[in-house]
Amino acid sequence: MSKVSIAEEKVVRIGVLSQNEDRLEKFEGLRDELSNLNYQEGKDVVYEVMTAPNDYAEMDQLAEKLVSQKFDVLVASGEGETRSLSKTVAKLNNPPPIIFMGALSPIAIGLVESEVIPGTNVTGLNNYHYELIAKRLDLLKRLIPHVEEVAVLGDRRTNLFQDSQQGLAQTARELNISYKMYDISIEQDIPRIVNEISKTSQAILIMPGLFLETHTKAIASYGLIKGVPVFGVYPSDAEKGCIASYGTSYYNQGAQTAHMVHKIIMGYSPKSIPVETAEKLSFTVNLEVAQKLGISLEEAYIYFADKVIGQGGYQ
Repeated sequence: MSKVSIAEEKVVRIGVLSQNEDRLEKFEGLRDELSNLNYQEGKDVVYEVMTAPNDYAEMDQLAEKLVSQKFDVLVASGEGETRSLSKTVAKLNNPPPIIFMGALSPIAIGLVESEVIPGTNVTGLNNYHYELIAKRLDLLKRLIPHVEEVAVLGDRRTNLFQDSQQGLAQTARELNISYKMYDISIEQDIPRIVNEISKTSQAILIMPGLFLETHTKAIASYGLIKGVPVFGVYPSDAEKGCIASYGTSYYNQGAQTAHMVHKIIMGYSPKSIPVETAEKLSFTVNLEVAQKLGISLEEAYIYFADKVIGQGGYQ
């Protein structure tokens, strides 16, 4: 790996940009793991965290502010944050390194040139959320065998929304089930769309995306009212009312990214730090939700789960 010079024996300044407060859990993982790597906050490293409440205009402004303060490392919570920071540092002759704490398919969405050799001042973690869409559909069907039609909620504004259709279609054929796509991007549409779904589909699958991750709890709540189980993306989605979820947590994304930040501090260039894939994927099942919905889950897949919520209350 090629190296850049970060002065030794100094406090390393890390600027963090997050699109919403939920994603700050990634920062918690980053901070805790850097502490485990013997970086003492206030002595070896200091942080400046800025959050834009799902406001792209404000996020661009915060990116400008972070870059102007000349941090040693810039850390982005996701794709949108990375784009804002990248756009800002592009004006500089010597741009600081940018590390993203989880983004889906970074090559396909143009964050890096290659996962092996990123080639720019940007590298980070591929959270694998795009690649796992078909796997979530597979787990949903196996966990709830009586499902014949699944409603897939996506946001057309999200990268790879259209590209995901091929993998979904193939998995649906293999499972002998059908699915319907629903484009949702306005909070007020959630009750209407979930009500429409409840008339024909037996389950809802949530696709990755900022809007949907922000409104997963509301979708799961309306699904419960209408008797439709919801399958989520993040492990915490099961705690928000989804019947199950499969993916890597915000916290683990941040913790894994800490090791990439450590490499930057040690003097390595982001151009030569490979993009990593999520190391910890978790399949979580919420038996309390299943009980409320009166749904019997396939026991073999309950045992397959990494975490089961409400195990004592399931018959």
